[in-house]
Amino acid sequence: MATVQQDSILVKPYAQEQLEVERRIEDIMSAARRRSVDELESYHAFGRKFTKFDDFEPLERQDADTTRRLEREAILGVEEFDPRVVDLKIDVFGPAAVTTFVMDYTVAAEGERHELRARATLVLVNEDAEWLIVHEHFSPFVANG
Repeated sequence: MATVQQDSILVKPYAQEQLEVERRIEDIMSAARRRSVDELESYHAFGRKFTKFDDFEPLERQDADTTRRLEREAILGVEEFDPRVVDLKIDVFGPAAVTTFVMDYTVAAEGERHELRARATLVLVNEDAEWLIVHEHFSPFVANG
């Protein structure tokens, strides 16, 4: 087992950066809740290094263009989207951060209301003093059969 030095990015707390990332997660959820897709898109580092795995079709890895299109369709295609972050954990590694949480969310569409729950991971990178999403992964809470 390797020895980790006290000044290593693996052990430094990055307290200020953690607060910045937490605020960015709040901004992301607020934009999604208000269905402000342009604002939501601005929190992503869409480009060739962006990836996403979603808990809805298509289940394969999505690129930036696919994610942008599907998120826009999903958010604008419902009457209400109310995400709530539960048990947020933020680990900062210098200019990168890994966030994990449970996302409880309500979706209302076509007169029906659904309560859903997903496990979530967002990876963010600090680019020009702004935390941007470079990877998303959502998976539903379901038992294997």
